Amino acid sequence: MLKVSNRVYRSEVPSVTLPPYRATNAYWVGSRGRVVLVDPGDGQAAGLDTLRQDWEALGRPLVEAVYCTHYHLDHSGGARAAGDFFHAPFFLSREDQACLAAHGADAGGFEVLEPGPLSVGGVDVEVLSAPGHTPGQMNLWMPDEGGLLAGDNVLGNTTVVIAPPDGDLGRYLASLKTLASLALAWIGPGHGDLVRDPAAYLGEYMAHREERTRQILALLESDWTTPRTLAEQVYRGKLDEAQMSLGEWMVRGHLAWFLDRGWVAERDGRYRKVEDHDFS
Repeated sequence: MLKVSNRVYRSEVPSVTLPPYRATNAYWVGSRGRVVLVDPGDGQAAGLDTLRQDWEALGRPLVEAVYCTHYHLDHSGGARAAGDFFHAPFFLSREDQACLAAHGADAGGFEVLEPGPLSVGGVDVEVLSAPGHTPGQMNLWMPDEGGLLAGDNVLGNTTVVIAPPDGDLGRYLASLKTLASLALAWIGPGHGDLVRDPAAYLGEYMAHREERTRQILALLESDWTTPRTLAEQVYRGKLDEAQMSLGEWMVRGHLAWFLDRGWVAERDGRYRKVEDHDFS
């Protein structure tokens, strides 16, 4: 368990998630013997054991609630088990509860996590709507700490997968701009290392998306092409054949955003850049 600050601790909870990660970052936020648990992992026995052991190490505080930043099962799958163990309600945004149900998962029992202020053991927290990775992702901002719990809007060692139908690149970029406007001292990512230079890190995130945008648009200049072909051109040498389907979905995220902005046209599953368009 990592002490992030006097009021925030992080547990690395073993979970089934995307490589290179093997754990979900769960956070304990609070003081005075009262906390909330954020992102309890996927509900595996090993993950629940980690949460119980770290709770014991914290002095067995009262867990007032379990919050899930978004619906992906490596973050929300353990909510019910954690809620039962700690006798605490568990929360997820309304939009992401609908995503759970649409994917055939059990959304029963979740209460609705809404944007707005809350207080946990004397810690002031602002729940921020920060969609893009999923339609209803929430982030937790602690102004007095300068701390942000970013869910999967930020990862500690890699960029984020934004893939349709749940991912929306335009909304994600808007969320990144909102996060970058905060007076951040640190970011607690959904996976990976704590981010201790948030301004520079978020700048790198946005620069990466801009570079990928230019790259894909350049590849669409000459002829109609498929998302798979684009993925093979963009990720050659970076992803193996087994991972290329994920690369294709990331390309599809860009293409959906380009279509929304009128930058590309689509015909029979193939795409091409629209000529003489203002791409600013």
